[in-house]
Amino acid sequence: MDRAEILLTLMDKIQGFIATINEYIEMGIELFLKARDWVQKILSYIEQGIDRLVSAIGGRKEDFLEFHEDDLFV
Repeated sequence: MDRAEILLTLMDKIQGFIATINEYIEMGIELFLKARDWVQKILSYIEQGIDRLVSAIGGRKEDFLEFHEDDLFV
């Protein structure tokens, strides 16, 4: 009977340890999701700033290397 109690006690401690690890993993996942949202917001602000700068300078230039059918000479 002592061996069974020792095994049950050991299993309870292992289960508690695993539950604690699971809680820390869940907290880490939440932090990573928040960080991802912050990075996405920062990137969108940078993209908006670049677009405003480009429009203030005069807009995007047309790509001269782009192929048009009108450029064909026969």
